[in-house]
Amino acid sequence: MRIGCHLSIAKGYAAAVKVAPTLGANAFQYFTKNPRGFRNAKPLDRVDAERGRALLEELDLVAVGHTPYLINLAAADESLYHASIDALVQDLVIAEARGTYGVVVHCGKPKEQGHEWGIERMQQAIRVVLERNQTVGVRILVENTAGQGSEIGSNLAEILAIVEPFSTDEVGICLDTQHAFASGMLTKQDPTAFAGFDHPDFMKRLHAIHLNDSKVEFGAKKDRHELIGQGILGLDAIQKLVNDPRLDAIPFYLETPVEKESQYADEIAKVRSLIGH
Repeated sequence: MRIGCHLSIAKGYAAAVKVAPTLGANAFQYFTKNPRGFRNAKPLDRVDAERGRALLEELDLVAVGHTPYLINLAAADESLYHASIDALVQDLVIAEARGTYGVVVHCGKPKEQGHEWGIERMQQAIRVVLERNQTVGVRILVENTAGQGSEIGSNLAEILAIVEPFSTDEVGICLDTQHAFASGMLTKQDPTAFAGFDHPDFMKRLHAIHLNDSKVEFGAKKDRHELIGQGILGLDAIQKLVNDPRLDAIPFYLETPVEKESQYADEIAKVRSLIGH
């Protein structure tokens, strides 16, 4: 199984690739740009990207990019909407150069425009991105939300509606377990009963799982991650997820709130200890 975590690329992408195996990870996620902003991003270091790409293959790792938090593909504000489209186009180029198979992007927030409008707005944004995209083999991975505020994509119907018009080769899904628990999709008692795991289109598109425990109760509609086994979702639920044979081929990425990156070694070891039990 592929189990990894989110790593900083502050010292370069190739450096992050080298760090992953020292933590027991055979997969990792990174931010394509500064997570708190996406304008005036540093230009891609293609030499570093190529080194990292070669190391990925040499070390038998897979990696996925994650867009900055400020990207909003359902934004009513025209400036933010078009800047988000531009940023995602660039992120796909970055991901391809680094040998990463996908870019995770959160479902958007349409504010007072409503969910139906937001879904159509996000679909239109994805269409524009795909029209402008010149990369090969890099999917946009739409991530479910916890349902905070006006967020779309906090239930199975909306996630499937967002991705439905697009080829499975171009647009996939990333499932965040904490978001799914907080939105009321995935239960503590039997998380494997989540309807998406039995839905052919959902499973065909599922290419990443953010494996996170939750600081908040089921249905709280808040994005609050917790360390594995220390949250309300709990170790039993996480054990059921990592032992579900339907998920064997899906990389799991930890985004738990460690104080320092080296602590991910313990988090990954804890998850691996659950497999087969």
